[in-house]
Amino acid sequence: MRRAPVSPQLYSARLLELFAGGSHGRFLATGGHDLRPRVGRAIELARLAPGQTVVDLGCGRGEAAAHAARCGARVIALDYSLEALTMSRTTANVVGAQAGDGRAGAPGCGRPSFAASDATALPLADGCADRVLWLDVIEHLWPWQVDAALAEVRRILRPDGFVVIHTLPNRWALRVAYPLLRFVAPGLPVDPRSAYERAVHVNEQSPRSLSRSLRSAGLARRVWVEEWSTVQAGRQADDRYPDRHRTHGYPALRRPWVRRTAAIAMRSPLRWVVANDIFAVAWPD
Repeated sequence: MRRAPVSPQLYSARLLELFAGGSHGRFLATGGHDLRPRVGRAIELARLAPGQTVVDLGCGRGEAAAHAARCGARVIALDYSLEALTMSRTTANVVGAQAGDGRAGAPGCGRPSFAASDATALPLADGCADRVLWLDVIEHLWPWQVDAALAEVRRILRPDGFVVIHTLPNRWALRVAYPLLRFVAPGLPVDPRSAYERAVHVNEQSPRSLSRSLRSAGLARRVWVEEWSTVQAGRQADDRYPDRHRTHGYPALRRPWVRRTAAIAMRSPLRWVVANDIFAVAWPD
C-alpha cells in the first residue's frame, strides 16, 4: 500500500531554520563558505567543476545548491516545499551578493535556478545531469517514493554522471551504539529522535537497505559510513536547539573519551554500527 507523502507543511521555513541550530545563519554570514561538515563532505565527493549541470534534489535551505553554484556549476535546485524553495532562493541571493556576483540569477552565473517538483516525477530531460545531490532526503520518503525517485535519478544522469547520497540516522547505529552510549550516559533520552524527526523520518536507512534500493534501481554503487556526529557536536557547542535530544545528546558526544572511542571504532568493522552517517555514490549500471 502506498502511504501518502509527508506533508510539505512540515518543511516550512520556520522549521527548517529552527532545526538548523544556528548553522544556516553561519553559512549565510560567511558568504556560503561555512558548510555543515556533512554537506561539505558530500560536495567534496561530488567533484564539482565549472560547466557541469548539477541537480540538487530536495534543496531544503539551499546551502548545497548555493555552494555548488559558486563552484561554477549550472545548478537546478528542486523541492516540493514552496517555503523551502523560497528559503533556498534567499540563500542563493545572499551568497551571490556576498560573493560579489551582481549578475542576476541565470543558471551558470553564480545562482541556481529553482523549480517546484516532486522527487518521483522530475521536470528534466533524460541524461541532462552530470551530478545529482540527494542529501538528507531519502529518510523522508516512503519506499515507493524512493524507488520512483531513484528511477528518475537514473533517467536524468548522463552515462558518466553520478549521484551523491547522504542520509542519517543509520538504523544500525541507533540499534547498537546508542543503547551503549545511554548505558554510560543515562541522562540521554530513550529515543534519540525528536518528535519532529519521528514525524518526518518515515524511512530511515541502514547501509544494506540503501545498497539494495540502489541495486534495484539499476545503479552501480559504493555505500559506506562515516562518523560526523562528534564533529557536529563540537561545532554546535554554543547553539541552542529546540529539542532536548540535541540539547542533552551533543554534550555527551563532545566528551573526549566518547570521541576517542568513536575514532578507534571507526578503524574497525564496528564502524558499521557506530557511525550515524551513511554516504553513497551511485551511477548508471
